[in-house]
Amino acid sequence: MQQAAKLCWHKSHYAATEINKLANYTVEMDHPFIKEFVVQCPGPVQEINDELLYHFGIIGGYDLGTDYPNRENHMLLCVTEMNSKDEIDSLVLALDAIAKGNLPEHHHAH
Repeated sequence: MQQAAKLCWHKSHYAATEINKLANYTVEMDHPFIKEFVVQCPGPVQEINDELLYHFGIIGGYDLGTDYPNRENHMLLCVTEMNSKDEIDSLVLALDAIAKGNLPEHHHAH
């Protein structure tokens, strides 16, 4: 169990750090977290999630604005020990591409 928690912590912090490096996203790094963290997005979370799924085949995070009006454009992302580094890197690249408008063609599930 501890190994899983440790992996979660490392992977989620790796993901958060990488996303935080992106020009148009801000991660709330000042709150301790194990696997879930909040990302401030450059636009509506629902739109970003739609683009993640449509263009990259990636399921995005939870739209906190749904429950908290002051959390508009804030996405709750969950990274666990089940997520590979490649998956995390793909998510980071996808978020960056969406913010820059560099969208590939429609992603077809394998």
